[in-house]
Amino acid sequence: MGRSGSTLLERVLGAVPGSVNAGEVNAIFSRVSTQDQRCGCGEPFSTCSFWAAVGDRAFGGWGDVTARMAHLQPRLVRQRFVPQLATGRFGATYARELDDYLDVHRRLYDAIAEVAGAEVVVDASKSTAQLFALRRIEGLDLRVVNLVRDARGVAHSWSKAGIRKPQSQQGEDMGTYAPHRLAVLWAGLQLECSVLGAAAEHHARVRYEDLVASPRPTVRRLLEEVGLPPAADALDHVDEHSVHLTPSHGVAGSRTRFTDGDIELRVDDAWRSTLPVGARRVVTAVTLPQLVGYGYVGRRTRDAAVGVA
Repeated sequence: MGRSGSTLLERVLGAVPGSVNAGEVNAIFSRVSTQDQRCGCGEPFSTCSFWAAVGDRAFGGWGDVTARMAHLQPRLVRQRFVPQLATGRFGATYARELDDYLDVHRRLYDAIAEVAGAEVVVDASKSTAQLFALRRIEGLDLRVVNLVRDARGVAHSWSKAGIRKPQSQQGEDMGTYAPHRLAVLWAGLQLECSVLGAAAEHHARVRYEDLVASPRPTVRRLLEEVGLPPAADALDHVDEHSVHLTPSHGVAGSRTRFTDGDIELRVDDAWRSTLPVGARRVVTAVTLPQLVGYGYVGRRTRDAAVGVA
């Protein structure tokens, strides 16, 4: 779920030698390209040399493919289609369009890796429907990380209005969710992630609170669980209570996308005092099974967030 620290984790993983963080790849056709949003390097997507090279290598340019994918994406990878994508039970027209959609993404991932000179592409897309679709690409080595944050902290973050999208050139604000609606979405996505994880050969679940409190051992464990154990010096950019990040070409995400240098990670449990009692009770009730399963209820935990998020 958004506002769970995925931009931070994506950038930390992308800084591991042999990897490249691409941002939220499923947003490229829906809004990054069409709205010419800013890349993590600060340049608009249309003038970023990295993404221009990716587009040329994959498609001979972004022109035709962007419009086609912007049309297909909402038709094919919506959450309501997860059962069909998981089972492969869909009609001929859907299958034909899905083949086109997946071929584009296969070429896109290959081009990102080639231009970056990387073996691993870190994609922070948050759509389980997208992941169920990507599993159907033959030869794609898909490894899944479920990053989870206490639903009450997520609800508190999504209730904040007036936060500008840092990548937008039109000064748009980030969206908001009412706590009760957020709770339902969070619970549903976690169920889908559990199904996806069970079906994936390589899968890890990471609590954002653990990532912030103990970044180096948490990242090391994550990489080991997805079958990519890091070399001895691969996590030199991850310290005890901070991370060091250099500019990258990730797209979409939070304002952490544009924060570089030494980033201190600090505890933030503001939701305990600022999320209204009624909203807190509703979110807790709706998401209680997962809160218990993830250790957020029933034992003492430390709720944390990154200071720049």
